[in-house]
Amino acid sequence: MRKFGARSLIVALLALVTVGLTASAGATNAMACGSEQDSRAFAAALPQVNPGDRGPEVRGMQHRLAELGYGLRGTGLYADNTLGAVKDFQRKHGINDSGIVGAKTWQKLVGVLPLGRTSTPAEELHQMQPGAHNPRGVELLAIYFERLPNAGAVPAWGSPVYHQGWQQVVREFQRSVGINDSGIVGVQTWRALARVTAVAGQWGC
Repeated sequence: MRKFGARSLIVALLALVTVGLTASAGATNAMACGSEQDSRAFAAALPQVNPGDRGPEVRGMQHRLAELGYGLRGTGLYADNTLGAVKDFQRKHGINDSGIVGAKTWQKLVGVLPLGRTSTPAEELHQMQPGAHNPRGVELLAIYFERLPNAGAVPAWGSPVYHQGWQQVVREFQRSVGINDSGIVGVQTWRALARVTAVAGQWGC
C-alpha cells in the first residue's frame, strides 16, 4: 500500500511535469474535473478489442477492471483471465457476455468516468535514451506508473537519471503493448503510456 504522502507528491508533480500543456489546456482540464461532463465521446472512439489482442487499449482496460475489483495485472494481452473479467462485467451491466469489448462495453467501463479522468497531455516529451539525465522525463514516468492500479513495482522516485531500474520497467511496458522493447522512450512509447492511462481512467480528478 503506497503512503498517502507519496501519492500526494505524485499528484502534485503531475501539474508541474506534464509537458506541452498550455495554460488554456490546463484550464480546460480543471473545468472538466469540476463539471459533470463524462467520457462518452472518448469511449465512443475506442476500437473494438477481441480476445487474443494486445495493445494499449487492452492494458488500459485491464487497469480499469483492476480498479473495479477484478484481479488483473497490466499484461497488455487479452488472455483467459481478462476474458473472464470482461464477461462478468458485461453480465453485470446487461451486455451480451461475448467477451468482445465494443461500444456498449466501453461506454459502461470508460464512458461513465468524468472527462478529466480520461484527458491526456497535448504533447509528449522528447526522446529519452537509456542513461539520460532527464529530470522531467523520469518524473513523468513515475507519474504514469504510480497512477495505474496493479502496474507492478516501480523504482523509488527521486533520481533524475533514466537508470536501469526504469529501463526495465519501460521495456516490460513496451513488450506488453506490442512496442519494440528497446528501452528508448520515444513518441510511440509516450503515446502508449498516455493511451493506457486514459483508458484506465487514471489521469486526474
